[in-house]
Amino acid sequence: MKISRQCIQCLARQAVEISEEATSDITMQEEIIKRSLKELGTMDFNETAPEIAYRMHQHAKSITNIDDPYKRLKEEYNEIAKRIYDKIIDERWLDKAEDPFDMACRLAIAGNIIDFSVGLNLDQAEVVKSVEESIKHEIFGVGANALKEAVKKAKNIMYIADNAGEIIFDKFLLENLPLSKVTYVVKGGPIVNDATIDDAISTGIVDLVRVIDNGHSAQGTILKDCSSEFIREFEKADLIISKGQANFETLSWIKDKTIFYLLRAKCSSVASVIGCKQMDYVLNRN
Repeated sequence: MKISRQCIQCLARQAVEISEEATSDITMQEEIIKRSLKELGTMDFNETAPEIAYRMHQHAKSITNIDDPYKRLKEEYNEIAKRIYDKIIDERWLDKAEDPFDMACRLAIAGNIIDFSVGLNLDQAEVVKSVEESIKHEIFGVGANALKEAVKKAKNIMYIADNAGEIIFDKFLLENLPLSKVTYVVKGGPIVNDATIDDAISTGIVDLVRVIDNGHSAQGTILKDCSSEFIREFEKADLIISKGQANFETLSWIKDKTIFYLLRAKCSSVASVIGCKQMDYVLNRN
């Protein structure tokens, strides 16, 4: 999905938020903003938004010498997600569900609300609301049954994660997959609140399923920049479960693989390409 005009104002907002999260030093903040806006001024409209955002974040890291400015927020939202996860387990939502697989998909999608690239004004109440609404909200796209049938036929499943916190809700869906066939993918390094191997370890994902990283620290999955190990696994997979907007933005051009996209359509550009309404719960196939 190429960058749209609507993406530009979002990226400009992110430039300010990146600077404020990376440092309290005003001079550094201004330099981060200036370099980030220069990226916007020279961008190629054939690129994706995550490619441009990656360069903006690299400026923040080089100016501040801080590799993971969102570390505190990621840890906080991992804890928030864990409390909600425990509540769902205690109340046996999946055991009581008419279709546990459908419920697992809904909860995995609901967790995609934890996304700081669309704004930092997210609180626990919004996460709880997303989870509660997922039970009854209409799902846009092909639905959970289509994914269930694809899972039955698949020999090698790749599950591409999105954000910290959100990955705890992925557990519900992972536990309804044939785990011996699944490879779970996180980022090769920190970017906003995207999940890394540290998050997979701290949340227990590594105890559940095989985990690899994609060898790159950009939002989404920019194949040309990913590691050779990841590319081998990607090519081997006959079913890919892709979480979140950035993975949709960077993978939606691929037509020769079976990819299911699970996300909340939080921005108008993504919603327009998918054909859904903004903030819809989406489970769709490429």
